[in-house]
This record gives sequence, structure tokens and C-alpha cells, in this order.
Amino acid sequence: MHDHADRTDDRVDSAVRDLAPDVPPMSEHAFESGRARVLAGPATQQPQRSSRRWLVAAAVLGVLTLGTVSALNLGGTAPAANAEAVAVLTSAADVTTSAEHAPVGPGQYRYVKTVESKWMGVVLNGASDANCWFRRERTEETWIPADWKQEWLRRVTLTEPLETRSCTKDQAVNAPFASTEITPWEARAKQGDFPQPKSRPGPGIKPADPTKSLGTQPKRDEELPPTLYRPTPEYLAKLPRDPQQLFVLLRDSTCLAEACALHAARSALDTGLIPDDLRAAMYRALTKIPGTTVGDRQANLGGRVGTAIRVTEPDRTLDLIIDPKTGDYIGARTVLNGEVQDFSSVVTGVTGAIGTAPR
Repeated sequence: MHDHADRTDDRVDSAVRDLAPDVPPMSEHAFESGRARVLAGPATQQPQRSSRRWLVAAAVLGVLTLGTVSALNLGGTAPAANAEAVAVLTSAADVTTSAEHAPVGPGQYRYVKTVESKWMGVVLNGASDANCWFRRERTEETWIPADWKQEWLRRVTLTEPLETRSCTKDQAVNAPFASTEITPWEARAKQGDFPQPKSRPGPGIKPADPTKSLGTQPKRDEELPPTLYRPTPEYLAKLPRDPQQLFVLLRDSTCLAEACALHAARSALDTGLIPDDLRAAMYRALTKIPGTTVGDRQANLGGRVGTAIRVTEPDRTLDLIIDPKTGDYIGARTVLNGEVQDFSSVVTGVTGAIGTAPR
């Protein structure tokens, strides 16, 4: 039993080192890549929980993105999912299963637009923790051909800081060791094997010397195993549709606590690539999360209104927002002390031309 716990602890240590090897430097792409690595290789058996280690992991993530991941119900018991939440999720699953969504035909493309708004933290004046917070929005548009092995297109834009806390915009942008993804950028690649976006090094970071070896280079997407966050058709086809089995997979692919299944579902649904039958199964799997409630029936993300399925912690809530009429996943948000700290909105459709949004 101790050996198993030690292996779980080692897994957490590895995830923390991958996600934040040199805090405070952190870019948008580095964070997302780290989250993808954490989601890789979900466990097939329920491991023994190690609350102390996951509290440390959650604390590290909390420094990097305010409100993104919290220590979710890692000890004690919680009430069963609220009957209203179960009814909303079950109804959304039924609608999703029966809905007739337009397939992506030959010569057509699935269009996925994701807008992410996040508060990020940087360190000023030699502080030991992040003491300057700023919010940016990142918009990503992707065109996926009917045959995933053919050429994809991606466009990304990142705003300047839209809001700041405890610092000015200039301080946030020019913080020591901060780096920023250079946008707008556009790339085409077969199978969605897009290159790593370039980042602009902040003050205190020396540009890389192109004449010297940088050691082990990050693997390209095609070399990484598929995950919930970066799936392939083959990977998605093999995932269980049984709600209980899928719940266990979602839970154990993140922080091993029941409520963390919502984080995994969010990561998967944010891709816009989850097929209808699997999305319906995910909704049913989320009814297994203890303490789940309906938080808001008029949740608005990017002008679209849906119902918020909520997991509540002492200082924050995580909402997964669904259109109950269509079963569509609209996005998600984290609320800390009554204020939205991050959100993602997702729009999908089918278009006949690459580079053109559906009408």
C-alpha cells in the first residue's frame, strides 16, 4: 500500500515539475502544454488518494492562473449530486443523443472557435509569490477537415492586458522573466500538427543562442500520445461510453478527487472535437460528482445563454455551461469570491471553405 501511495506521490511531483519547473516564468502556451501533459495517460484503476500532494499541486497551479484549479474536496464526504443538476445533465444527454447535427462532409471543415479569458500572475520587486495579476483574452480558431489526416488551419490572437490587479499594465507586460506568446499567428499543418507558437522573452530572459544545443526539445504534437485535451478520432472512439467507467477515467486523469472530473470534462469539451455520443456520456458521467448543483440558469458566455452545472468549494465555484435546448456545450467559468476569474467559450460549426467561419 505504501508503494502505491509513493508512486502516486511521484506522479504528482512529476506533474508539478512539468507544469512549473521555474516559477514565475509562464506563457499561455506553456500552461496549456503542461495541462495536456497532466491529462495524458489516464489511470485505468482507482489509485489511492494522497491529499497532501494534490494540495501542493493545486497550490502551484493556483499561483499560475488565479482560480483555474483548486484543491477540490480531497477529504471527507460530500452530498450526492443535486436532483435538479442530475435532471439537467440527463436531459442534455438525451437531447444530444437524439439531435441531428450536420456531419462534416467531403471538402468541408469542422470549425471550432474558443475564447479563453484568464487572470495570470507574475512576480514584481523580488517577491516570493505572484503579486501582479492581469487578464488577457486568447482567441483560437481551427478548421479541421473531414479527413483529420489532411491539412488543418489555426489562427490565434492574444490581447494586451485588459485588466490588472495590484500593478499597472506596463508592469504586467514588462515583469521580469515574463514571456508572451507572439500573436496574431496562423499555421497550416496536416493532422493538426501545428508548430509551437513563438514567445517574446521578457526582461531578464536571454534570447536563445541558435548556435548552441538547447538539449531535449519539446515533442511535436504528432509525437505525443493523444489525451482528452488533444484527442484523435481513434483515441475518442476507444473511450468508454458507460457513464460510470467514463466518470472514473475523467476523475483519475486529473487530480484524483471526484469533483476534478469536471475539470477533465471541461478540458475535453473545450476542444470542440468530442462526438455527440461521447458528449452525452460525459453529461451522464458528471451526475456521479458529489455535490453538483445547478448554479445559474441564465449563464452568459460570449452572448450565448445556458445552464451552469456547478461544483462549489469554500472560496470558488466551477461552472460547466450547457444549452439545455440543444445539448451544446457553451463553455466554462471559474468564480472566486463572486468574481469571474477565468472563462472559456466554445462555438462549433461546419463550413465549406477553410479559413471561413460558418454563416
